[in-house]
Amino acid sequence: MPRPRVLLISYAAVAVVQVLSLALSLQPLVVLTKPLLMPLLAAYLVAVSPRPFHRMVRLVLGALAFSWLGDMLLETSRAFDGDGLYLGGMGAFLLAHVLYIVAFTPVVRAGTPPRPPLWALLYVLYGAVMVGAVGSTLGSFLLPVTLYAVAICTMGIVASGVNVWTAAGAAAFVLSDSLIMLSQDLADALPFEFSLQRALVMSTYVVAQALIVYGVVLEQRLIWARETADEG
Repeated sequence: MPRPRVLLISYAAVAVVQVLSLALSLQPLVVLTKPLLMPLLAAYLVAVSPRPFHRMVRLVLGALAFSWLGDMLLETSRAFDGDGLYLGGMGAFLLAHVLYIVAFTPVVRAGTPPRPPLWALLYVLYGAVMVGAVGSTLGSFLLPVTLYAVAICTMGIVASGVNVWTAAGAAAFVLSDSLIMLSQDLADALPFEFSLQRALVMSTYVVAQALIVYGVVLEQRLIWARETADEG
């Protein structure tokens, strides 16, 4: 397997190409680079993680796998204009957030104090305001979008209790999804072309996933150090 630094640099390079391709409406390059993003990030996590993999790492790898599936389904839904594919993509990302929650909850409970910071509760207010702002325009999508909002805000709360990197990654993830939910309002309010809006969504998304994974790498090092000290 390539060295971790090579994998991380490759992820960053592919992410830059992906964002620029979206901004410039180079759809063939978008389709070519998007499937590489999550596998590169997962390969980096595998490369830096000691064996056997910690439970948190296994779950985060699962979250990255579902994120990749969500990327593929959402991109395909744009090509074929299919609501079923779009809902499938949302469902894949919903499962990714559930896995992040399951991965981070034991870490937060083991912390001192064993809870997320109080400011993280702002996600509850933020999620309610966001769904309320767009709820009247969602129609049959209201229930799945509400469930998704609950999941990602819960992920944000839990990730905030792991470390500053996962907290920042979760916040960037919430921002990315908020830009998607508000895409029509942004189209009317901002002087951006749709391609630039997609580039903005993708830039926050790739940063979010990278920050979360880096936070996991640092946290597993602390866990490994504590377990080694206890054994000694």
